Amino acid sequence: MEERKPVWTGRNIATAVFLLLGNFLIIAAVWVSIRFGTIDMTAILFQLKVPISGADPTNFYEIFILLFTIGPVATAVEIGILVLIAKIRNKRKAAGKKAKVSSWITEHRRMVAVFFMIIAICIVGYRLHVVKYVINQFGNSPIYKDEYVDPKTAVITAPEQKRNLIYIYMESMEISYSEYGLGGASRDNMIPEMSSIAVGNTCFNGGNGRLNGANSCVGTTWTMGSLVAQTAGVPLTIPIGENAMGKKAYKTFLPGTYTLGEVLRDNGYELMYLIGSEKNFSGADIYMTTHGNYEIRDLHYYHKHGLPSDYYVWWGFEDEKVYEYAKQELTTLSQCGKPFAFTMMTMDTHFTNGYRCRLCPDTYSDQYSNVIACASRQLQSFLDWFIEQPFCNNTTIVIVGDHPTMDTKYTSKLPYNKDGYVRKCYCAVLNGVAEEKDPKYREFTPMDMYPTTLAALGFEIRGNRLGLGVNLYSGEQTILEKYGWEELNDLLEERSDFYDSLMYGTTEE
Repeated sequence: MEERKPVWTGRNIATAVFLLLGNFLIIAAVWVSIRFGTIDMTAILFQLKVPISGADPTNFYEIFILLFTIGPVATAVEIGILVLIAKIRNKRKAAGKKAKVSSWITEHRRMVAVFFMIIAICIVGYRLHVVKYVINQFGNSPIYKDEYVDPKTAVITAPEQKRNLIYIYMESMEISYSEYGLGGASRDNMIPEMSSIAVGNTCFNGGNGRLNGANSCVGTTWTMGSLVAQTAGVPLTIPIGENAMGKKAYKTFLPGTYTLGEVLRDNGYELMYLIGSEKNFSGADIYMTTHGNYEIRDLHYYHKHGLPSDYYVWWGFEDEKVYEYAKQELTTLSQCGKPFAFTMMTMDTHFTNGYRCRLCPDTYSDQYSNVIACASRQLQSFLDWFIEQPFCNNTTIVIVGDHPTMDTKYTSKLPYNKDGYVRKCYCAVLNGVAEEKDPKYREFTPMDMYPTTLAALGFEIRGNRLGLGVNLYSGEQTILEKYGWEELNDLLEERSDFYDSLMYGTTEE
């Protein structure tokens, strides 16, 4: 009797491992591209290098479930196919027939598995635009040498009467949620309050009565990237192996930049940053501390100052509490005897589906739409409170969406999100003192908000440019208007010696 060969030989184990890894890669690539749409590789690389404590874990459950259910099942099916091919080979040989193809596959099954994994890697490269990103890392973009204005050496003149600033980052808030007639992509206007706020104040629409907002470009498509862009005038593009920002061993975050916070701090402003999650998520605490020395109010701070120590929902605490704490902090800041710059960040509208709080309406059939509508109402309620405050007249408010939502399954269902429709981040400037010299519909990026915010506060900027940003009140051409969408993104993604030396300098452990 012929001795039976063991099933789990080294060759068979290697074949199974290669097949499983290939399946993991394909599942992850397809999931990421479907869930997030066109992905920004700089965002992926950044999140791999910084702390994710405070992140809502439910956003990652889906991919883990898919990996460890579909992955093993697909691998088992593929192994079954290889076993079937081997049986066919054996039967044909026993019958004295040729079995060239089945014999080759059976004898080289490990090579077949390796080839499958190579195909999977190619799918990842295609789906996530990895190849293009890698190619760009061997270039040397000229955009910083051609366009960058160093805020450290720029002539920035503060007004005699300094105004307060309230800067509100609204998570994943885009103009798409408004109705089509107002520039949105929705059949109904889910954000009527916010639409009226933007159109009734300044959103750089040229007075056409429609919403306008910022175009998220490379290095600005996630929260931290957008925050850096709007305060430093540059995208956040992290070279592989360069700066592991967010880790305790590093004390600096983009040390070559001179930001909005530093300009205001150097002009006597009191600075504060409020967020409902943990302050160290994505290295935000290091950035806000090293660039302006903001007082930071986060989940842990309020656990020590009145919030129950075990209270935790969504990413920390919901936006209803963020606004209530903001009112308390603003009341205190307004009495400090200095101009203040107060920055706050909402979170309820984060993907997936947002956080439905007790204030959310039941107007729409899906949760995310109701959460978005709730965010609009809560902002209006906060502004209603603001206009009753004694510091109202001397305070400018900037309201921005940090980036378009990453929930592309949701936005794909918006009826007018097609035929070249461009999803833009929400933008509104209230109570600014600057006037548009040449009112027109502007194409701009988050980087333009840096000099624009200073101008809204009454600061004068010689040349109207800081970083890669342009003062939108000035009428000067933005880099998006100059280069166009595709060329600008290519230039920003391409590695730059100038960017590396200016932005990173030398970090010390």
